Amino acid sequence: MQNDPRIVWQRKSRYALVNCINTGRNGLVVEKQIAPENVNFWNARWVNETSMYFRKRLREIGVPMAEPYTFVERDDKAIQCSPYVGPDLDTVFSQGEATAETLQKIFSAMRGILSQTEREVGIDARLSNFCLSSESKLYYVDTFPPLVKYEGEFIVHFPNPTDPKIVEQELKRKFDPLGIIRRMRYSILAQDVGINEQHILVAIRKIMGKSFGRRVHEFFQTLPDNKDVSVALSELSLEDPDSIRELALRFMPTKGKDRADYFSKVFDLSSNFCPFKITAEEKIQRLHELFVGNIS
Repeated sequence: MQNDPRIVWQRKSRYALVNCINTGRNGLVVEKQIAPENVNFWNARWVNETSMYFRKRLREIGVPMAEPYTFVERDDKAIQCSPYVGPDLDTVFSQGEATAETLQKIFSAMRGILSQTEREVGIDARLSNFCLSSESKLYYVDTFPPLVKYEGEFIVHFPNPTDPKIVEQELKRKFDPLGIIRRMRYSILAQDVGINEQHILVAIRKIMGKSFGRRVHEFFQTLPDNKDVSVALSELSLEDPDSIRELALRFMPTKGKDRADYFSKVFDLSSNFCPFKITAEEKIQRLHELFVGNIS
């Protein structure tokens, strides 16, 4: 399909081969072949069924999503398709086009999840998973892996971890309000486009209320990039990937390819699902070298 002249752009991520296709009369659509190296005949249907259920639960709590969204199995692969609704927020922010209103739209889109009293539905709170339309409407577009309680079991990753400790860690990051906001805060601050923590707090207060905003403010003060650097470095632990990524904010290089490569390495080295076949000690050593190498 890579040679199809209708393809406007193509991206490959850890979870999907994504094609934006110009259909002509029906406009642009985004087709995702889910985890092409991992999905086969026996689980393609499961991928689509759980994704459909996840979307249903997101819709029920008011998360705006691109519609219509279709699910098919083609050549033993799970294929998911939706309209192209606009650029992702990574692009919007990096081009300096994000505003205070954009921040409010982000937390408004997640309000239903942030207001949950039970762990039922999660969200992958990263800028790249939201798109902004030409009418300034915000949509959540990444529904795989599904983050949801399905048939009594929490789905938190793909493949889903079996270690209860890792499952609980992922629930805190993707289902619990402070964990969700924490990940979005990192995604925003890593852009380094003039939007700071105070701007984020103002948006949260406007959408979620003053009491919730005070709780978030107090939580932010405990995060590594708000701590003394030597203390934060001494507390570095692979059991807390978000702390590693937040500490990386203190040492990030200037904008451009170097910064993108830096954050990509930090993400992989701190992930519970690190692609590098190295020991925990080697991961910590590489992280220290990355951070110290960027001290000015």
